[in-house]
Amino acid sequence: MPVNKAARFRYEIIDECLRNTSRKWTKTALLEYINRRLELHFGAGTSISVSQLRYDLEGMQTECGAPIEMYREGKGYYYRYEEPEFSIKTIPVGEEDILKLNEAVGLLRQIKGFTIADEMAEIVKRLEHRYRFPNSSGHPVISFESSPAVQGIENLEDIYHAILRKKVLKVSYQAFHASEPREWNLHPYLLKEHGHRWYLLCYAQEKENIGVFALDRMKDIRISKVPFRENEFVNGEDYFRDVIGVTVLPNQTASEIELVFSAKLNPYILTKPLHHSQEVLHQFENGNLHVRYQLMINPELISMLLGYGNDVRVLRPQSLADEIRNVAAALLKHYE
Repeated sequence: MPVNKAARFRYEIIDECLRNTSRKWTKTALLEYINRRLELHFGAGTSISVSQLRYDLEGMQTECGAPIEMYREGKGYYYRYEEPEFSIKTIPVGEEDILKLNEAVGLLRQIKGFTIADEMAEIVKRLEHRYRFPNSSGHPVISFESSPAVQGIENLEDIYHAILRKKVLKVSYQAFHASEPREWNLHPYLLKEHGHRWYLLCYAQEKENIGVFALDRMKDIRISKVPFRENEFVNGEDYFRDVIGVTVLPNQTASEIELVFSAKLNPYILTKPLHHSQEVLHQFENGNLHVRYQLMINPELISMLLGYGNDVRVLRPQSLADEIRNVAAALLKHYE
């Protein structure tokens, strides 16, 4: 009997739990975690009962072949996979499913060249990344850069649905240099990826201002009872328009930045601009390239420029040139 969409979603949550061997899963712990995820995804009133959990565990065993076992340790009973490497997401699909997937991907690829919803583009990316379509020799013909495993990625879909359903999130958030986490009520507006990390643009109720929070520093998220506040502050795309990365400092405006790239970097800068504001001012006889940008000076920009080493020179503003020089001097001293 085919698994319906709601059951499949619950199966994937249970699968995620049982694959997490760093935690011991009692029936109560499983039920609490599943209901929290359901509330985040679908809203209040979508929780399941103990009996439904039992049916789901049995369904995973009969329909997916999941090797779920209950074991005793001390006075408690816990659930786990008898085969730790098992996952319902790695079960091979049938020949008919493969044909349907190929047809769907073929259609989606035809739409890809048009301006379509971001959701459709993400579906195409996930399909291309997850399924390797071999050529006649059996080797992959498409390869995407793989994102390293980062914390917080498991909350991405839940936050996405909270944005769609206009739900406020109560988040336990610990900044890198903070000794303890702090609770925030966040009104989510936009998810943004940068450097294989995900960030949330939101209204932070406690500081009464717009902020950007990293998903990998969120220790726990739940639905808050605070009424949702509509985004009347910023357009998400405009907010990040004048920056490289995600750091937007308070009351900062874009500066006119002029750089000279070496002849070695010339073709890379011309074929892949660093920012949409890139303007080529002059190309020297030796191949060096004089370029201008309208950008806010933030840590990501400084880090990027340092990454180019001596193949880039900052002409203006002087404050940015001084910052690069100071970091370079400190780096040199570090290796003396």
